[in-house]
Order: sequence, then C-alpha cells, then structure tokens
Amino acid sequence: METKFWEERWHKNEIGFHLPQVHSWLKSQWASLLEQGKVSPQRRVFVPLCGKTLDIGYFLELGHRVVACELSEKAVQQLFAQLDLEPKISAWGKGLCYEADNLCVYVGDFFALNAKTLGQVDYIYDRAALIALPEPMRHEYAAKLMDSCPQAKMLLITLDYPQAQMSGPPFAVSEQEVLAHYQAGFNTTTLKQKEILEYEPRFKQRGLTSLIESIFWLERI
Repeated sequence: METKFWEERWHKNEIGFHLPQVHSWLKSQWASLLEQGKVSPQRRVFVPLCGKTLDIGYFLELGHRVVACELSEKAVQQLFAQLDLEPKISAWGKGLCYEADNLCVYVGDFFALNAKTLGQVDYIYDRAALIALPEPMRHEYAAKLMDSCPQAKMLLITLDYPQAQMSGPPFAVSEQEVLAHYQAGFNTTTLKQKEILEYEPRFKQRGLTSLIESIFWLERI
C-alpha cells in the first residue's frame, strides 16, 4: 500500500480499522503472559503501523516504554492528544519523531527504520500492521521486522477469511502464512482463535462468510 493511500484514509476519517477501546485479547493475553513470566514489566514495546491505537495507552499504564511508527502525522497528533501528552517534535530521516514521557513515535516509512534507530526493543505488538499489507509486501515487512528487532518477542493478531470474497485491507493472513514468514526466527504458539463474523456486520455486508481472528505468541529461537 502506498503512503498516499493511508494518508487519504486518515484525511477522510475512513479508519474502520481503529478500535474505540483497548483490544480485549491484548488485555487478557498480556496479563496471562505477565503472570507466566513470559513478559516483564517496564520493558520496551514496539508497535508498528500504530495509527492512534488505544493499545499504546494500555502499555503505558502498565509501565512499559513504547516506540511506534505511523505514516500519518494526523494519526500521531490524535494519538498524543487522546493520551493528553505534549510531544517534543524533531526531524527523523524524511519524517518526524514525536516524543513525550515513555512514548516515541516515528512518523514516516516503516521500511526506513532500522535497529539503530529503534534502539532496544523487548517486545513487538502487531495488531493491524501485517494484515494492513498486501501479500507482496508482507514477506518484506516480516523480514524487516525481524532484522530491526533482533531480540524481541512478539504478540501478533491476525484476521483470516476467503480472500476472494473481499479486497483488503485488512487482508487475510492464515496461520500457515504466519509460520512461513517467521519460522526462521521464531517459535510460534497459537494462543487463541475465534470465528468473529457475527460480531463484525460491516464485513458480513461486504460478502464474507467467515472471519477468523487469531492471536499468536512468537519467541526467538
């Protein structure tokens, strides 16, 4: 997807992908991972293609530090406003960097990031990044993510459906595709899968007959 596509979506407020609350699976699964000792408090979380997700506020409330990236400056401005944070803005590459307290958001192209720019990343949280990209870009995205965050574990949420029934985004990403992208660097555990079409009438209206949401926990090999 080109930068212009997402900028137009934000300009027109066509952001059906934005959830008006923290993702319920994030809260339940992250709490479980904390309890099991698989994640630790006050560590640094990377949220790629973050939009203005309320999930970032959840991580901050838990005491985590968050680094994120987003193409749309409008989305980032709205993110900081809803968090009631006054950002310090500086130049970064061909974009900008918004910083305040424990939050740093790079406004610009995800593919321009690297491990040096991101710094230490302990965990990756991908709710709407992989599924936002068409198939030709997803392999490149996954490879870039592993290269930029060489030590990080990841919590990944995907949607899967018959791709021929609807043009994305969001795009259909199967469990098999997740394994294909990440098996070289991660051991993958499926934490939960659920048929959610009955709760998503907008997708049913677009012709879907099935919509499966999955959440995965990926640990470095």
